[in-house]
Amino acid sequence: MNQEHKKLADSGNANPSRKCIVVTDYNTRYPFPIAVNASEVFQVSDKVEPWNDNPDWLWVWCKDQRGKSGWVPKDIIVFNADGVSGTVRDRYDATELTVTAGEELVAQQEAAGWFWCSNRAGKSGWIPLDNIHFA
Repeated sequence: MNQEHKKLADSGNANPSRKCIVVTDYNTRYPFPIAVNASEVFQVSDKVEPWNDNPDWLWVWCKDQRGKSGWVPKDIIVFNADGVSGTVRDRYDATELTVTAGEELVAQQEAAGWFWCSNRAGKSGWIPLDNIHFA
């Protein structure tokens, strides 16, 4: 990870929107993503994986009330006492954005090695940090 990526990743969600360029194509892996509203209870599994082998970027496999499953950043989950369910304080949507190298995006939020970005067509979704470069 280069120094700019490390600085952005370490600073969390405090970053204002920033323009970035896609440096490596990315294709959506999960076409039917999990999405949960604030305070909505969802199932939390014991499947936890670090993104890019970074122990600070942990993702937990979860299932929403509509039966859709997907990865949720561990640091946004409020775990319930039962240990198998949780909530989030703010709405979370696991939609990924398919992008092509050279595409211009606006990055708005960081979570566990990924950025929520919007393209010029108005589509939004998560992109791995390694696939973008900030202008």
